[in-house]
Amino acid sequence: MEPVFRTPGQSRGLPNLCYVDDAYHRLEAERLLARDWLCVGVGADIPSRGDAVAIDAAGQPILLVRDRDGGIRAFHNVCRHRGSLLLEDRHSGPVLVCPYHSWSYALDGRLVRTPEVGGPGVHTCPSVDKEALGLLPVRVGVWLDFVFVNLSGDAPPLDSVVAPMAERWSDYATDRLVHAASDTYELRANWKLAIENYLECYHLPWVHPGLNSYSPLDAHEYRVFADRFFGPITNVYRASVAPEKVLPCFPGLPEARRLVGEYPIAFPNLLLGIQRDHLFGIIIDPLAVDRTRERLHIYLIDDGAARSEAETARIEAAKADLVAGWREVFTEDIGIVERMQRGRASGAFDGGTLTAFHDGCTQRFMQHVARAVAPDAMPNARVGQA
Repeated sequence: MEPVFRTPGQSRGLPNLCYVDDAYHRLEAERLLARDWLCVGVGADIPSRGDAVAIDAAGQPILLVRDRDGGIRAFHNVCRHRGSLLLEDRHSGPVLVCPYHSWSYALDGRLVRTPEVGGPGVHTCPSVDKEALGLLPVRVGVWLDFVFVNLSGDAPPLDSVVAPMAERWSDYATDRLVHAASDTYELRANWKLAIENYLECYHLPWVHPGLNSYSPLDAHEYRVFADRFFGPITNVYRASVAPEKVLPCFPGLPEARRLVGEYPIAFPNLLLGIQRDHLFGIIIDPLAVDRTRERLHIYLIDDGAARSEAETARIEAAKADLVAGWREVFTEDIGIVERMQRGRASGAFDGGTLTAFHDGCTQRFMQHVARAVAPDAMPNARVGQA
């Protein structure tokens, strides 16, 4: 992996093995994804008390639960009796019941019922200590409605990790955001390629000609906002928009921010975009070495303004237009990302050339991955040295 740490003009991307090898993929899950703050969902997935959803985190079955107080908890999704999955999809109710022997757990993870465990009609057993056999908790945190878990339990506090970006975006009244739309895309490609594609704008004229017509390549640059947050930025976001497509904006947003769009990664697997009238996030789920799921969530602004029926209908149409536009853009990326995956079958490909202008953020992402998976690969190079 040493070539990814070289200076521009000499650096190379990660080797093919990092995109096609099952053993390496498992190593990433163990050394990177399980030890970091991995984005696994959104609060909107479990909006009400008693809601629960089964998710996968670095290959581990996990439950996200909205508890009785409205907080979000995470647990390992296995019954403490015989290891059956508690949920395979969604649940709503005050108790989580194992389908195997009906052991039942409260929303805070406590084991509350063990029917017939001591024999017919006997619901207790000396060897079954309910207080010791609750669901095993997973460290969880929430930022901007995005839910993160840290399987290893020893990552720095999430608040400190996101603090630089939270400060940068403090002008945006994110408490006004409401979940407006979601979509899911399946890619026959390694998860890193989906992220690497997002982190550069070089492909806009050829892969996204429609987007490039109003947000052209030459209106973009790249920024490192913080160690774990970096990506493209534009200063011409919807510079000219038809009146019927205008949406409510973040209240009190400074004028200097109104044409800005920022599109960083929250390393390792959340792709973000913030603009004057909405926020989106794409959660990247590594399903297999050559399969990835992208989960898009779009949040719009509720400014609390009273509007006529006609104006409300206009805004709803504008929302639908915005959502359709992003869906078109993200769908356009799928084919080219899958082509990159198929290209990794070539023994002649050596990681590719990383350009100084367009590939700095891509290189930084690769360096973070390399440092986590193979920390001794380039011991004298700093992450971000490019």
